[in-house]
Amino acid sequence: MPRMVRFWEWLESRPDRTAAMDEWQQVLGGGESRSVAQRFLKPLETPSTAYPNSRRRGFPLKYACQRDGDILVRDETDNQAGSSLLAGDVVRYRLCLHALRSSLANALNRVCVSRTPVDQDARTIQIGNWEPKKSAMFPVHLLIHTSTDDLKNEVYEQIIFGKRRGAILLTPTRMHWCEKIIDAVQLHNTLLVPLCEVVEASGDALRQTPEWDQYLKSFAEMISLKLPSNYQYKEPLPKRATLMAKTEKVKHALVDHIRSARSGVVANLDAGNGATLVKFLTKTQLGNLAGLEPYHITRCLNADPQLRLLYEIANDPEQLLRYGK
Repeated sequence: MPRMVRFWEWLESRPDRTAAMDEWQQVLGGGESRSVAQRFLKPLETPSTAYPNSRRRGFPLKYACQRDGDILVRDETDNQAGSSLLAGDVVRYRLCLHALRSSLANALNRVCVSRTPVDQDARTIQIGNWEPKKSAMFPVHLLIHTSTDDLKNEVYEQIIFGKRRGAILLTPTRMHWCEKIIDAVQLHNTLLVPLCEVVEASGDALRQTPEWDQYLKSFAEMISLKLPSNYQYKEPLPKRATLMAKTEKVKHALVDHIRSARSGVVANLDAGNGATLVKFLTKTQLGNLAGLEPYHITRCLNADPQLRLLYEIANDPEQLLRYGK
């Protein structure tokens, strides 16, 4: 099922969370991700003054004039480039936090939705409470921030002013996490969770992934909470065979890359440039080579020491020369 990673990343890069539908669709892609996310979008009365430029990314088309019922938009850096749009094309759509809150609460196991009003301009909203048993209730907040400093300040505020023992803080991705944030939440019995790992698109709704229950088990251990014997997980934890299969895919991709990368190091040596890498292999790039998401790569590396060694070799020119054959 689609994890909607681009959608979550986009929320952490656009403070206004607003765009024309064509731009939203570029972010969402096709299939189930689009079907789900469009349920969170609400039209605004004020039309958009810019429109995605299919020819030149990063240079949006700007409103020029209206003629015969059509709206003309133009690339301000290229007077020859432009387009004619219908009025509906420039309607702006904004993320509806109320709809997102309801969908997340419905998707995540044992999270009871909050009934408090939602401020559409808010950077932090309470999704609800995780209620594993009658005597236990832990607040679940969603933090949507566009910088590490803003996220850090909000996390500190949640920790300092939180009146209850333990809390769950959701962020769209790990994009703005840093070591200080991670240390702070661990020190104060707070769980930090990236939504891109724990929810996915299923039909026209969100559903939790097995990782959500894994995070909850870790949280329960962190706060010394004994879950009731009748506590039910929505889905079984992923089988080890699935992880092993993904690990094998990563291993094959790494071996192929190492052979290619060694040739690049040798070529640099022959050209008098020393033993240098042609390009550092990131986890995202390795995921593309293996046909997996970056979080799958992290999980595989954590599970297999040999895989970690291969990844280290792939990014070390001296080891590539020694073992790359």
